[in-house]
Order: sequence, then C-alpha cells, then structure tokens
Amino acid sequence: MKDIITGALLLLFAPAALEAQLFTDPSANIGKKNLFVGAEYSSITSKYDLDTGNLPVTSKRALLKVTAGLTDWLDIYFKGGGVSLMLDYKDTDDSVVKNFNLTKMKPGFGAGTRIRLMNFVNSGTQVFFEGGGFFFNMDDTIEWSYPDKTVSRELRWLDIYTGLGVSRRIDFVDLNFGIGLSEIKWWMKDDVATKEGTSTSTVHTPWRDSFETKNPVLGFLGIDFVLPHEYRISAQAGIRNMDNAAVTVSVSQGLEKD
Repeated sequence: MKDIITGALLLLFAPAALEAQLFTDPSANIGKKNLFVGAEYSSITSKYDLDTGNLPVTSKRALLKVTAGLTDWLDIYFKGGGVSLMLDYKDTDDSVVKNFNLTKMKPGFGAGTRIRLMNFVNSGTQVFFEGGGFFFNMDDTIEWSYPDKTVSRELRWLDIYTGLGVSRRIDFVDLNFGIGLSEIKWWMKDDVATKEGTSTSTVHTPWRDSFETKNPVLGFLGIDFVLPHEYRISAQAGIRNMDNAAVTVSVSQGLEKD
C-alpha cells in the first residue's frame, strides 16, 4: 500500500505535459441508478500539422463532469467548462510577433461512455472499454512582422478518444491501466490582412478541415482513492513515448449507496 500511495503522489504532482483527453473518475463502473459529480483539470501540450508542420499546441481545461450509471455495466458521462488554447507559431517562424493565444477561457463540452466487459468479483478486477469526445470553438489573431500580416482565425476543435483497460480494487484504492487511441479533428477559416505601405488588402479563406493522428497510441495508468461518503480523488498518466506523457487529476462524489 505504501508503494501505491507514493505512486499516486507522483501522478498528482507530476508536471502536466498532456497530449489528449484522458479517462478519469471513477476507474470502476459506478452502478445502476447512481450518479457521480466531479471537477477535473488538465493542461494539454502537443504538436499537430494545422497549416504548418509540428505546430506546438497548448490547452488548459477546468471542467465539471457528471457520470450516470444506466446499468451495472454501462455508464455515460457529460463534461463541460472553460478551455484556453494557444498555437505557438513563434516556435516555427521568427517573424511571428503574436501567437494565437486565447488565455481567457471559452466554453467547451464533451460526452462519452464506459462499458464493463468482464467482471471478476473474487479478485476485484474488471475489464472495461471507454470512449468519448470533447469539442470547443475559439477565435483569435496571429501577427507577422514580415510581411506585415494579420490572420483573424476561427477554429473548431474536436478530441476523439477510446481505450481498453483493466481496473483492480486493492483496499481503498482502485488501480487501472490499459491502452488507448486518440486523434483530433479541426475546422478553421481565416481572414488574412496584408499591409503594404498605407494600403491593406484582405483575403477571406473558406472553412477547411482535417483529422490529425500524430502518435495516436497511448498507454495509460491511473489510480482512484475511494474515500468515505462516496468521495474519490483520481489521477491518471498517459504515455505515448519517452518525450510525451499526460496527467489529469479530478475530485468527485457520488450518491451514497444503501
């Protein structure tokens, strides 16, 4: 148990270098006609090919999550809250003087499901599938010094993720681990204003979209502390390679069972 608690603290306080939404809270099906309400926080950093290669993308998310148990083996969840987004063009182009950087949070929302595939009661072990999506919409500007150009962009973003895992109850702790897949789909349109001398010309670029599947496979490891009055403190790490890891933390409470 000491090793479990030590590992949990490392998950909770590790630097957040995230690649995608993760599966959190709780690690076991909550049960028929039960309800969990939780708060979770993520700081997500990744690289995608939007309109330039290997563009660093950072998003912070503070969300409220509601999970409902429809049957003993099927849960659905909804989440929503504030999302910020930064596209770091300065990392790829020295002439950029202003990034797409919306620090003020805008609304985002998502939904998903968790299905218990197998249940080994004597050992406290379950095999589960989880999948879902998360969507938000942002608009901001990007500015270049040479040429003197400003891009006003509207961006829509969708995370899609699935995973197959195993959870195990040990005393008051639920451990879970498995493998997952994630990708994003984006839509964006631009108004490109270029200034030459005293004149400015503007070009309107229509909506364009693409799926991004860079490093889609991840392994995940999570831990839930099961506390009195149906409280849970959850943490999860996802690893894609030696340079990219993920951490999400959450606190939740469910209806007390009879």
